[in-house]
Amino acid sequence: MRLFIAIQVPHYVKLCAGKIREQLRSTGADIKWVEDNNYHLTLKFLGEVEDKEVRKLSQELNRVAKESKSFNLSLSQPGAFPGIKRPRVLFLGLSGQIDPALELGQRIDEGLRSMGFKPDHKRHFHLTLGRFRSDRKMQELLQSLDDLPPIDNRPFPVRELHLMESRLSRKGPEYLVLDRIKLAD
Repeated sequence: MRLFIAIQVPHYVKLCAGKIREQLRSTGADIKWVEDNNYHLTLKFLGEVEDKEVRKLSQELNRVAKESKSFNLSLSQPGAFPGIKRPRVLFLGLSGQIDPALELGQRIDEGLRSMGFKPDHKRHFHLTLGRFRSDRKMQELLQSLDDLPPIDNRPFPVRELHLMESRLSRKGPEYLVLDRIKLAD
């Protein structure tokens, strides 16, 4: 199973991201866009995991979550990885209580290390809008970032983690929630 740990975002965040995606899509840039129902924040990509390890993963995530308090995040300005000059991923940044989010990521790394998962050395929380397939109309898209309407940056609460399975198909990825894990209040 191809797994990752994520934070689901509320409906209004998905709507905001979808509006921005549609405005940027109109540039004709060659991007594989994320669909509204697939927007999420990835805390940690786990890769291929044996079915028999899922229960142990859930138990460890529950232990970590009990030590981690809820926090709030907000959408912020768009950007690109690895950089704006040679972008591969187009995203919306995050602001708000980033430190608790980073601490949660570190706790997850520490908790899963004994299961053979390597820690993430660089964490940059973001909401992926799409992935560049080629340079076609890339400059037009990057220039249009300055013309975007203000981003709805209402804070949204992060109260739980989701252990997710990613199933890849010709239509694109399908994400299934395997476990919902509540953070401490």
